[in-house]
Amino acid sequence: MIPGNLQQFQASFRMVQSTLIGFPSPAALKSEIFPGVRLGEDPSIGRHCIIFGNVFIGDRFRCGDDVLIRSETAVGDNVTLGDGACIDMDVVVGNNVTIREDVWIPQFTQIQNNVQIGPGVRLVGEPVFSRVQHKPARGIIIGEGCVIGEKAVIAPGVSIGPGVHVEAGAVITRDIPADRECAGKA
Repeated sequence: MIPGNLQQFQASFRMVQSTLIGFPSPAALKSEIFPGVRLGEDPSIGRHCIIFGNVFIGDRFRCGDDVLIRSETAVGDNVTLGDGACIDMDVVVGNNVTIREDVWIPQFTQIQNNVQIGPGVRLVGEPVFSRVQHKPARGIIIGEGCVIGEKAVIAPGVSIGPGVHVEAGAVITRDIPADRECAGKA
């Protein structure tokens, strides 16, 4: 049953080939307004995906199977997500970004334009609010033109400058300035 405040927005919540688009979050079900999804032109969405409400997706979006995109997220034009990719809440993904299969993008992450993220990369999130400081956690920032190699790990709150190349399997625990190459533990 669709609650009364959502009946006028039924078109925003639909199931296509076992994919849910505009799936309402628990907060949306309790609110007066259900925000839906803005999906740009020429999308291609795989099977068994869930895209929550209040998501903005640009033109020429491509995603594989078993993809999850949570609410309060903005995805730019020409973005590709591989099978099993997950994007948490409050994430911004720029234009011309490729995120390969089995990548987790945690809350508050910012991925700028022209970024490539290899398969199995782990961006590690932290609690939404620091227990000691009582302020929102700082999200990971990946600068324009970065390349993140397969199975690399990036620690919470790390900023990676523009043009950085992170080698496969690297573990990044601190901020990296622009135009560097990182391998091993940095």
